[in-house]
Amino acid sequence: MQKFKRDPNYLLAYCVQTALLFAALDVILAATRNLSWRFGVTPVDALIPLAVLLFCGLPSSLMHNCAHGNVGRRWVNQLVGELCGTIMLYGFGGFRLGHLFHHKYPDNPKYDPHPPQGLSFPAFLVAPVKATLLVIETAYYESFGETDAAKANIRWQRRLFKLDVALKVVFWLLLFGPKGFVLFYLPLYLANIFVFAHINYATHVDRGDGQIEIIDLTSGIYYRAVNLISFGGYFHKTHHLRPRTFNPSRAVLPAELRERPLLSFRMPAAAAATRQESSHPLVLAGRRSS
Repeated sequence: MQKFKRDPNYLLAYCVQTALLFAALDVILAATRNLSWRFGVTPVDALIPLAVLLFCGLPSSLMHNCAHGNVGRRWVNQLVGELCGTIMLYGFGGFRLGHLFHHKYPDNPKYDPHPPQGLSFPAFLVAPVKATLLVIETAYYESFGETDAAKANIRWQRRLFKLDVALKVVFWLLLFGPKGFVLFYLPLYLANIFVFAHINYATHVDRGDGQIEIIDLTSGIYYRAVNLISFGGYFHKTHHLRPRTFNPSRAVLPAELRERPLLSFRMPAAAAATRQESSHPLVLAGRRSS
């Protein structure tokens, strides 16, 4: 986060480097891969998407741990984080920055990229990327001022981010071919998007009075299975208390911490009544762009 606050071109440079890298990789793959754009699906092929579900939450969990520096040395964290960020399409640099804001300001609708406040899960599922861009934009203007140069920088960041995502999609398509892309990559991507979003949605609970509580979800077949695959992904309260623990399901907490509710953010009473209409980052984004 310090690099972001010191260097106004930090994310812009990251986006440019990512675009150049994947443009080059796409050209190389296009020139060297002899792909067939026709494929038939056999009964055995139909099992591939089901097998991929065994990895639901794995790439997103590894990227999440890399954001906290929990995967080996710095260069290992960076390498694994960038690889998983490529799988997730939105990249490691912006994700890491947005996730640090999530930990510093959990459930604060101005600075947290994914507060569930007032959203249904389907709406929340598609919210975090756009909301993360807005949070970064807000923090950028607070650090460097809302000048013409800053606005131009943000515009180029958004354009290049979209280009980066498109280039990564082409990369996976060329790497796996159409059949592997549809049967392997897409189910892997969608499963991880679902799991990572649901972790943040289900573990930040509105208590009904505007107060948000962060909880662990540990019982039931689904939560037990995904916690095993994702290194304790749904142990979210424990993760917020021990963010430098690779697998929070194995963290040992004092009884006082384990039993005490972890309260993150309380909406003012008036704002709580209208939070779905006025406070969520996606609404603010719509107002800013209008």
